[in-house]
Amino acid sequence: MKRFILIVCYLSIYSFCACNQEQVSDLKLMSYNIRHGEGMDSMLDLSRVAEIIKAQEPDLCGLQEIDNFCLRSDSVGQTDYLAQKVGMTGAFGKFMDYQGGEYGMATLSSKPLISTMLLQLPDGIDEPRSAIIHEVEIAVGCTIIFVNVHFDWVEDKEGVSSRLNQAKTLMQYINTLNKATIITGDFNCTPDSPTMQYFYEQGFEFINKGADNLSFQGTVKSEIDHVIYRNTKSVKFRVKKSMLLDEAVVSDHRPLIAEMEVVY
Repeated sequence: MKRFILIVCYLSIYSFCACNQEQVSDLKLMSYNIRHGEGMDSMLDLSRVAEIIKAQEPDLCGLQEIDNFCLRSDSVGQTDYLAQKVGMTGAFGKFMDYQGGEYGMATLSSKPLISTMLLQLPDGIDEPRSAIIHEVEIAVGCTIIFVNVHFDWVEDKEGVSSRLNQAKTLMQYINTLNKATIITGDFNCTPDSPTMQYFYEQGFEFINKGADNLSFQGTVKSEIDHVIYRNTKSVKFRVKKSMLLDEAVVSDHRPLIAEMEVVY
């Protein structure tokens, strides 16, 4: 009888530990402002963007400055083109009508997208803005929120205020979801800006790019592309490594790569 009780106790403890054991899933992210496929050499060649994405094999890729059947980019549906070339699912988010088509941004995913929402943000000084918000299944029983942003680009005080308002509108929605969240994209502001400080105050951690951190390769190089994340009690992110690719021709932004572990 005592032996039976000991066996039952052992099995109960083993079952409890097994059920509560941490699980880990790898996650590779990419953020890339592709400048509608026009490189610094003034060549319009979307296939070069596709080659870069395909070589990196990200699980989730946030793309900014995407054309959807616009005249300046040969009336190509760029999201569908890239998704097909790299073998991922694509989701386009419109900012505005432009040159016979639409201008905005897109997300590519090799993970199942449970839901996709285009959240309208306060308009920028010169252009409308929105955020693409996805619930993504990272593994069976584990979903996260992945957000792709492209905030206002204007540099003066009005631009600073505009970006901060866009960030606050985004956070009002994200806070209702109560899920571990990653935000990536072209924030158009540096880590010490009021907008990025606001995200820090909201509990987000910033992925450190290291010394080689200048993602924008225009006239004045700057660090304006970011990956930030916020954990929950049940789902946490661990950063393995991050880097900006040594690519300054295909776009005026360099591709940002982050490799993480999702612990759940």
